[in-house]
Amino acid sequence: MQSILVTGGAGFIGHHLVRRLLQQDYRVVIIDNLSSAKTENIPRHQNAVFYKEDVRNMETISDIVKRERIDACIHLAAITSVTESLVFSNEVTDVNVNGTASVLEACTNAGVGSFVFASSAAVYGEAKILPVPEDKELRPISPYGESKVAGEKLVESYQKSGKIPHAISLRFFNVYGEGQNPRYAGVITKFTERLSKGLPPVIYGDGMQTRDFISINDVVDAIMLAIGSGTFGVFNIGTGKAITINELAKEMMRMFGLDLRPEHQKANHGEILHSCADIKRSSTALGFVARRTLEVELRNIIETNLYQQIYKI
Repeated sequence: MQSILVTGGAGFIGHHLVRRLLQQDYRVVIIDNLSSAKTENIPRHQNAVFYKEDVRNMETISDIVKRERIDACIHLAAITSVTESLVFSNEVTDVNVNGTASVLEACTNAGVGSFVFASSAAVYGEAKILPVPEDKELRPISPYGESKVAGEKLVESYQKSGKIPHAISLRFFNVYGEGQNPRYAGVITKFTERLSKGLPPVIYGDGMQTRDFISINDVVDAIMLAIGSGTFGVFNIGTGKAITINELAKEMMRMFGLDLRPEHQKANHGEILHSCADIKRSSTALGFVARRTLEVELRNIIETNLYQQIYKI
């Protein structure tokens, strides 16, 4: 039975991934400092081990990786808020860059051969070409995006030096799904939270921003493919389709059966206006194609939300 380390394994993407890994009979070691995660996301399972640790503590992480005989690592632990990165840029750099270096070194010391790094579409900034391919210039406009560029470079250096032969960076576009923390969540979770209370969605700016929304279930599929790919490099993980925030708000209000006027506020500093993934490389090299549609996934999220409201779950 292979042992997989998941840093940030109690977070949004992490707990969905851990559940899938356990379903597929992997042994899972979770490291999370629970700064933004929920304790209920930690599974009670005979093949799951949890450590409440900070990824920046390299000696401790190295001890865990060696003790647990880790075969592959999925590094998700990070501060993921663009807004917070504008205020706490030093902390974001410390966690997202130094934390990544710490985990890479720990894996190297233990002879771990496979490493998957959670990067972001934020590395592109305002891309000049859409859908944006992986080989276009990286021009991040936030400390968060800059930290992910630095993380990718670290991963690449460990791969090219032979320290970790199969090291992959996955550039996630706008991930959505059940279980997001509203504090760190994207627009779909925030719209759902307000609309479930009968309140109008809040749109920052004119709402003409475009996003490539990808289901958490498709993201987990991509990570699973990356683990077993035996390859290396950088890959976009999106759908290749974009929608405006105005269109999203209209569709979600329709699904909730509400006729409301969205509340517009000042655009957020550091926010990218347009984003959409070119998915040819991930399709060819990883065999990844997003299978879930936004309409169906939105309906599932809304139905779950209404069920939870009715039964006070």
